[in-house]
Amino acid sequence: MNTKELLNNLRREDSLDRIQNYVEKKINVDTFDKKDINSEMFRLFFNVIELGREVRISLKDHNTKNSESKIADIFLVLISICNNLNINLFDALTEKEMILNAKAMEAKWI
Repeated sequence: MNTKELLNNLRREDSLDRIQNYVEKKINVDTFDKKDINSEMFRLFFNVIELGREVRISLKDHNTKNSESKIADIFLVLISICNNLNINLFDALTEKEMILNAKAMEAKWI
């Protein structure tokens, strides 16, 4: 399956698990070897810096297209890092939210 076919199978209502699986398959199609975690971290930092620049520009000219593109880049790199580390992003997100919710509830009682 090529990248275009993979993308055509992706739907707006897909779960985070399915999106994470898509990114893993896309990387396997696009590259011959698994991405090095250090290069992925560099890509993440670089894209976050670029996003900061694009957001400042977007605020001036009220056009978010470039910011949207950078956010998508960051999301793809983040999922790639998760896949590299065998982290299920949905599980990590829900676990973190439960911890934050418990802390918020605890703070209300103090």
